[in-house]
Amino acid sequence: MLYEYAVEPTLLNNWKDFRYFTEKFGISQGRLISRYPEQWERMVLEALTDCGDVEKLRIVERLRELNDRMLKRQHSKWDDRSDWLTNAETEHAHSRFRAILARNNPNQRDFVLEGDTVEERHPLWKTRTSPVVARTAQEMSACVAPLLRVSNEILFIDPHFGPENTRHRRLLEALLATTLNQHCGVPPEKVEIHTGEKSPADFFKEQCSQRLPNIIPHRMRVRLARWRQRDRGEKLHNRYILTDKGGVSLGVGLDVGKPGETDEIKLLDEETYKFRWKQYTSEPAFDLVDEIVVEGRRTLRA
Repeated sequence: MLYEYAVEPTLLNNWKDFRYFTEKFGISQGRLISRYPEQWERMVLEALTDCGDVEKLRIVERLRELNDRMLKRQHSKWDDRSDWLTNAETEHAHSRFRAILARNNPNQRDFVLEGDTVEERHPLWKTRTSPVVARTAQEMSACVAPLLRVSNEILFIDPHFGPENTRHRRLLEALLATTLNQHCGVPPEKVEIHTGEKSPADFFKEQCSQRLPNIIPHRMRVRLARWRQRDRGEKLHNRYILTDKGGVSLGVGLDVGKPGETDEIKLLDEETYKFRWKQYTSEPAFDLVDEIVVEGRRTLRA
Protein backbone atom coordinates (compact mmCIF):
# COMPACT_ATOMS: atom_id res chain seq x y z
CA MET A 1 0.00 0.00 0.00
CA LEU A 2 2.87 2.38 0.86
CA TYR A 3 6.05 1.67 -1.06
CA GLU A 4 9.61 2.94 -0.62
CA TYR A 5 11.57 4.08 -3.67
CA ALA A 6 15.21 5.06 -3.93
CA VAL A 7 15.48 8.13 -6.20
CA GLU A 8 18.77 9.11 -7.81
CA PRO A 9 19.57 12.73 -6.87
CA THR A 10 20.85 13.63 -10.35
CA LEU A 11 17.46 12.67 -11.79
CA LEU A 12 16.10 15.82 -10.12
CA ASN A 13 18.70 18.26 -11.40
CA ASN A 14 16.24 20.64 -13.10
CA TRP A 15 12.89 22.13 -12.15
CA LYS A 16 10.85 20.29 -14.79
CA ASP A 17 12.02 16.83 -13.71
CA PHE A 18 12.10 17.74 -10.03
CA ARG A 19 8.46 18.83 -10.07
CA TYR A 20 7.31 15.91 -12.23
CA PHE A 21 8.88 13.17 -10.16
CA THR A 22 8.29 14.59 -6.68
CA GLU A 23 4.59 15.07 -7.47
CA LYS A 24 4.37 11.31 -8.03
CA PHE A 25 5.18 10.75 -4.36
CA GLY A 26 3.16 11.17 -1.20
CA ILE A 27 1.18 9.02 1.20
CA SER A 28 -2.06 9.47 -0.74
CA GLN A 29 -0.34 8.08 -3.85
CA GLY A 30 1.23 5.11 -2.11
CA ARG A 31 4.83 6.10 -2.87
CA LEU A 32 7.51 7.47 -0.54
CA ILE A 33 11.03 8.64 -1.37
CA SER A 34 13.68 6.82 0.62
CA ARG A 35 16.07 9.12 2.44
CA TYR A 36 18.93 7.18 0.95
CA PRO A 37 21.54 8.02 1.85
CA GLU A 38 21.01 10.24 4.90
CA GLN A 39 22.47 13.19 2.98
CA TRP A 40 20.06 12.68 0.05
CA GLU A 41 18.79 16.27 0.09
CA ARG A 42 22.34 17.61 0.02
CA MET A 43 23.13 15.39 -2.96
CA VAL A 44 20.11 16.80 -4.81
CA LEU A 45 21.39 20.33 -4.21
CA GLU A 46 24.87 19.37 -5.35
CA ALA A 47 23.43 18.09 -8.63
CA LEU A 48 21.96 21.50 -9.55
CA THR A 49 25.13 22.69 -11.29
CA ASP A 50 23.42 23.67 -14.55
CA CYS A 51 20.42 25.44 -13.01
CA GLY A 52 19.89 29.15 -13.16
CA ASP A 53 19.42 31.08 -9.92
CA VAL A 54 15.62 31.26 -10.17
CA GLU A 55 15.26 27.58 -11.07
CA LYS A 56 17.58 26.54 -8.27
CA LEU A 57 15.70 28.67 -5.75
CA ARG A 58 12.40 26.97 -6.70
CA ILE A 59 13.93 23.55 -6.20
CA VAL A 60 15.50 24.53 -2.87
CA GLU A 61 12.15 25.82 -1.59
CA ARG A 62 10.25 22.73 -2.72
CA LEU A 63 12.91 20.42 -1.32
CA ARG A 64 12.14 21.75 2.17
CA GLU A 65 8.53 20.61 1.73
CA LEU A 66 9.33 17.00 0.82
CA ASN A 67 9.55 15.66 4.36
CA ASP A 68 6.00 14.27 4.28
CA ARG A 69 6.90 12.34 1.13
CA MET A 70 10.07 10.79 2.50
CA LEU A 71 10.89 7.68 4.49
CA LYS A 72 13.90 7.43 6.77
CA ARG A 73 16.01 4.33 6.19
CA GLN A 74 18.54 2.68 8.47
CA HIS A 75 20.90 1.66 5.69
CA SER A 76 24.13 -0.28 5.55
CA LYS A 77 27.52 1.31 4.99
CA TRP A 78 27.89 3.79 2.14
CA ASP A 79 30.87 3.29 -0.17
CA ASP A 80 32.35 6.65 -1.15
CA ARG A 81 34.33 4.97 -3.94
CA SER A 82 31.15 3.99 -5.77
CA ASP A 83 28.46 6.12 -7.39
CA TRP A 84 24.92 6.50 -6.08
CA LEU A 85 23.38 3.81 -8.30
CA THR A 86 25.97 1.19 -7.38
CA ASN A 87 25.42 1.91 -3.70
CA ALA A 88 21.65 1.77 -4.15
CA GLU A 89 21.84 -1.59 -5.93
CA THR A 90 23.98 -2.94 -3.10
CA GLU A 91 21.55 -1.58 -0.53
CA HIS A 92 18.65 -3.17 -2.39
CA ALA A 93 20.33 -6.55 -2.05
CA HIS A 94 20.61 -5.94 1.69
CA SER A 95 17.12 -4.50 2.24
CA ARG A 96 14.80 -4.20 -0.74
CA PHE A 97 13.26 -1.01 -2.08
CA ARG A 98 10.07 -1.25 -4.09
CA ALA A 99 12.28 -0.05 -6.94
CA ILE A 100 15.19 2.25 -7.73
CA LEU A 101 14.36 5.26 -9.90
CA ALA A 102 17.49 6.28 -11.77
CA ARG A 103 18.70 8.18 -14.79
CA ASN A 104 20.11 5.04 -16.44
CA ASN A 105 20.12 1.28 -15.90
CA PRO A 106 23.57 0.17 -17.16
CA ASN A 107 23.40 -3.21 -15.43
CA GLN A 108 19.90 -3.97 -16.77
CA ARG A 109 18.48 -4.63 -13.31
CA ASP A 110 14.78 -5.46 -13.32
CA PHE A 111 14.28 -3.41 -10.14
CA VAL A 112 15.81 -0.24 -11.63
CA LEU A 113 13.37 2.07 -13.43
CA GLU A 114 14.76 4.64 -15.87
CA GLY A 115 13.25 8.04 -15.24
CA ASP A 116 12.84 8.93 -18.91
CA THR A 117 10.87 5.81 -19.76
CA VAL A 118 9.01 4.75 -16.61
CA GLU A 119 5.26 4.39 -17.18
CA GLU A 120 2.32 4.39 -14.80
CA ARG A 121 1.44 0.84 -15.80
CA HIS A 122 4.84 -0.60 -14.91
CA PRO A 123 4.23 -3.22 -12.18
CA LEU A 124 6.89 -1.70 -9.90
CA TRP A 125 5.55 1.83 -10.36
CA LYS A 126 1.87 1.03 -9.94
CA THR A 127 0.54 1.14 -6.40
CA ARG A 128 -2.54 -0.32 -4.77
CA THR A 129 -4.14 2.41 -2.68
CA SER A 130 -6.98 0.15 -1.48
CA PRO A 131 -5.61 -3.36 -0.87
CA VAL A 132 -7.77 -6.20 0.40
CA VAL A 133 -6.28 -7.76 3.53
CA ALA A 134 -7.23 -10.58 5.85
CA ARG A 135 -8.83 -9.34 9.05
CA THR A 136 -6.02 -10.68 11.21
CA ALA A 137 -3.83 -8.68 13.56
CA GLN A 138 -0.71 -9.62 11.61
CA GLU A 139 -2.02 -8.77 8.14
CA MET A 140 -3.70 -5.51 9.11
CA SER A 141 -0.81 -4.16 11.16
CA ALA A 142 1.70 -5.11 8.46
CA CYS A 143 -0.37 -3.27 5.85
CA VAL A 144 -0.24 0.05 7.73
CA ALA A 145 3.32 -0.35 9.11
CA PRO A 146 4.91 2.13 6.64
CA LEU A 147 2.35 4.79 7.61
CA LEU A 148 3.05 4.22 11.30
CA ARG A 149 6.78 4.40 10.57
CA VAL A 150 6.70 7.94 9.20
CA SER A 151 4.23 9.33 11.75
CA ASN A 152 4.76 11.07 15.09
CA GLU A 153 1.07 11.49 15.98
CA ILE A 154 -1.27 8.54 15.51
CA LEU A 155 -5.04 8.39 15.99
CA PHE A 156 -6.96 5.10 15.89
CA ILE A 157 -10.65 5.84 15.29
CA ASP A 158 -13.50 3.37 15.66
CA PRO A 159 -16.88 4.38 17.16
CA HIS A 160 -17.41 0.83 18.43
CA PHE A 161 -14.04 0.27 20.10
CA GLY A 162 -14.38 -1.26 23.56
CA PRO A 163 -11.45 -2.30 25.78
CA GLU A 164 -13.59 -5.19 27.05
CA ASN A 165 -13.66 -6.74 23.56
CA THR A 166 -10.92 -9.25 22.77
CA ARG A 167 -11.22 -8.61 19.02
CA HIS A 168 -10.40 -4.92 19.55
CA ARG A 169 -7.55 -5.57 21.97
CA ARG A 170 -5.86 -8.10 19.71
CA LEU A 171 -5.57 -5.68 16.81
CA LEU A 172 -4.64 -2.75 19.06
CA GLU A 173 -1.85 -4.79 20.62
CA ALA A 174 -0.44 -5.61 17.17
CA LEU A 175 -0.74 -2.02 15.93
CA LEU A 176 1.03 -0.59 18.98
CA ALA A 177 3.82 -3.17 18.81
CA THR A 178 4.26 -2.41 15.11
CA THR A 179 4.34 1.31 15.87
CA LEU A 180 7.09 0.88 18.44
CA ASN A 181 9.11 -1.41 16.16
CA GLN A 182 8.81 1.03 13.27
CA HIS A 183 10.11 3.78 15.58
CA CYS A 184 13.12 1.70 16.67
CA GLY A 185 11.76 1.31 20.20
CA VAL A 186 11.03 5.00 20.82
CA PRO A 187 7.31 5.77 21.29
CA PRO A 188 5.83 8.40 18.96
CA GLU A 189 4.83 11.77 20.37
CA LYS A 190 1.11 11.01 20.47
CA VAL A 191 -1.02 7.87 20.33
CA GLU A 192 -4.78 8.17 20.76
CA ILE A 193 -7.91 6.06 20.42
CA HIS A 194 -11.14 7.84 19.53
CA THR A 195 -14.44 6.08 20.01
CA GLY A 196 -18.11 6.57 20.83
CA GLU A 197 -20.07 6.49 24.05
CA LYS A 198 -21.13 2.83 24.14
CA SER A 199 -20.92 2.07 27.87
CA PRO A 200 -21.18 3.85 31.26
CA ALA A 201 -18.20 6.03 32.14
CA ASP A 202 -17.19 4.00 35.21
CA PHE A 203 -17.27 0.73 33.26
CA PHE A 204 -15.24 2.19 30.37
CA LYS A 205 -12.51 3.59 32.60
CA GLU A 206 -12.38 0.43 34.71
CA GLN A 207 -11.95 -1.73 31.61
CA CYS A 208 -9.27 0.59 30.20
CA SER A 209 -7.31 0.50 33.46
CA GLN A 210 -7.57 -3.26 33.87
CA ARG A 211 -7.18 -4.57 30.34
CA LEU A 212 -5.05 -2.12 28.35
CA PRO A 213 -1.76 -1.61 30.29
CA ASN A 214 -0.59 -5.15 29.51
CA ILE A 215 -1.04 -4.72 25.75
CA ILE A 216 0.42 -1.21 25.52
CA PRO A 217 4.24 -1.18 25.24
CA HIS A 218 6.25 0.05 28.20
CA ARG A 219 6.89 3.82 28.10
CA MET A 220 4.00 4.39 25.69
CA ARG A 221 1.06 6.52 26.82
CA VAL A 222 -2.27 6.11 25.05
CA ARG A 223 -5.09 8.62 25.38
CA LEU A 224 -8.62 7.30 24.88
CA ALA A 225 -11.31 9.84 24.07
CA ARG A 226 -15.04 9.17 23.78
CA TRP A 227 -17.22 11.40 21.64
CA ARG A 228 -20.92 12.11 21.23
CA GLN A 229 -22.68 13.28 18.08
CA ARG A 230 -23.89 16.87 18.17
CA ASP A 231 -27.43 17.88 17.33
CA ARG A 232 -27.49 18.09 13.52
CA GLY A 233 -23.79 17.36 13.57
CA GLU A 234 -21.42 14.90 11.94
CA LYS A 235 -22.13 11.21 12.51
CA LEU A 236 -19.44 9.31 14.38
CA HIS A 237 -19.34 6.33 12.08
CA ASN A 238 -16.29 5.70 9.89
CA ARG A 239 -13.14 3.89 10.97
CA TYR A 240 -9.75 5.46 10.37
CA ILE A 241 -6.10 5.46 11.22
CA LEU A 242 -5.12 9.13 10.97
CA THR A 243 -1.64 10.50 11.54
CA ASP A 244 0.21 13.77 11.21
CA LYS A 245 1.38 12.56 7.76
CA GLY A 246 -1.70 10.95 6.21
CA GLY A 247 -4.42 8.43 6.82
CA VAL A 248 -6.37 5.34 5.84
CA SER A 249 -9.97 4.25 6.19
CA LEU A 250 -11.17 0.76 7.00
CA GLY A 251 -14.38 -0.69 5.68
CA VAL A 252 -15.26 -2.90 8.67
CA GLY A 253 -13.46 -1.79 11.79
CA LEU A 254 -10.36 -1.69 13.97
CA ASP A 255 -10.77 -5.24 15.15
CA VAL A 256 -9.88 -8.73 14.00
CA GLY A 257 -12.48 -10.83 12.23
CA LYS A 258 -13.39 -14.45 11.85
CA PRO A 259 -11.29 -16.81 9.72
CA GLY A 260 -11.76 -16.04 6.03
CA GLU A 261 -12.92 -12.44 6.51
CA THR A 262 -11.22 -9.59 4.65
CA ASP A 263 -11.36 -5.79 4.64
CA GLU A 264 -10.22 -2.94 2.41
CA ILE A 265 -7.69 -0.51 3.87
CA LYS A 266 -7.84 2.60 1.72
CA LEU A 267 -5.36 5.45 1.56
CA LEU A 268 -7.17 8.78 1.94
CA ASP A 269 -6.65 11.47 -0.66
CA GLU A 270 -5.00 14.63 0.64
CA GLU A 271 -8.18 16.72 0.87
CA THR A 272 -10.20 14.04 2.67
CA TYR A 273 -7.33 13.31 5.06
CA LYS A 274 -6.95 16.96 6.08
CA PHE A 275 -10.71 17.32 6.60
CA ARG A 276 -10.96 14.24 8.85
CA TRP A 277 -7.74 15.05 10.73
CA LYS A 278 -9.13 18.42 11.81
CA GLN A 279 -12.36 16.80 13.01
CA TYR A 280 -10.44 14.86 15.65
CA THR A 281 -7.73 17.43 16.47
CA SER A 282 -7.88 21.19 15.96
CA GLU A 283 -11.58 21.54 15.08
CA PRO A 284 -13.52 18.73 16.82
CA ALA A 285 -16.73 17.78 15.05
CA PHE A 286 -18.16 16.04 18.13
CA ASP A 287 -18.70 16.72 21.84
CA LEU A 288 -16.13 15.16 24.15
CA VAL A 289 -17.76 12.84 26.69
CA ASP A 290 -14.74 11.71 28.71
CA GLU A 291 -11.11 10.65 28.35
CA ILE A 292 -8.46 8.59 30.06
CA VAL A 293 -4.71 8.16 29.61
CA VAL A 294 -3.27 4.67 30.04
CA GLU A 295 0.40 3.92 30.70
CA GLY A 296 1.79 0.80 29.04
CA ARG A 297 3.46 -2.04 30.93
CA ARG A 298 4.11 -4.54 28.18
CA THR A 299 7.77 -5.38 27.51
CA LEU A 300 8.48 -6.30 23.91
CA ARG A 301 11.20 -8.71 22.90
CA ALA A 302 14.09 -7.21 20.98
